Amino acid sequence: MDNVHRYFATTVGLVTSHHDGKSDVMACEWTMCVSWNPLKILVMVWNGHLTHEYIKASGEFGVNLCSDQLASQSNLAGSVSGREKNKLDDSLFKDRLSPAKKIKAPLIEGCIVNAECEVEESFVLGSYTGFIGNAVEAKFDDQAKPMFYHQGKYFYLGDQIPKS
Repeated sequence: MDNVHRYFATTVGLVTSHHDGKSDVMACEWTMCVSWNPLKILVMVWNGHLTHEYIKASGEFGVNLCSDQLASQSNLAGSVSGREKNKLDDSLFKDRLSPAKKIKAPLIEGCIVNAECEVEESFVLGSYTGFIGNAVEAKFDDQAKPMFYHQGKYFYLGDQIPKS
């Protein structure tokens, strides 16, 4: 069972949060659409993360699905705790931040999807909390290409596989 989870291929979400005048970002593989209409997005966040604390306190979060141009940002967001460093002050993020329209957490430019979510429901699953957010605002970039994560590495979207 060890490392089986590394064989799942996922997109990478950068989850932004804000509370008490401070913002944070974390890389989150477990970010997924769970309803199209209305648009609802699930993020699974470890209970010890600063992002977890901010989402619980504010009731909102931003979902920013990485394009294939954001590997460095994803790496920083996933390897440093917001308790140790304000990742959004780093030069990798400074020029990519934009204000959200309906939530306080910032959004990250250059993503394939940006969604502003209000927590509609949450549930505990072991040492993680699943936050289901109702997207109150969202946009996408149909020219951007998604980035994938598999076995600790980032990948580009490859050629389409024909249906046989």
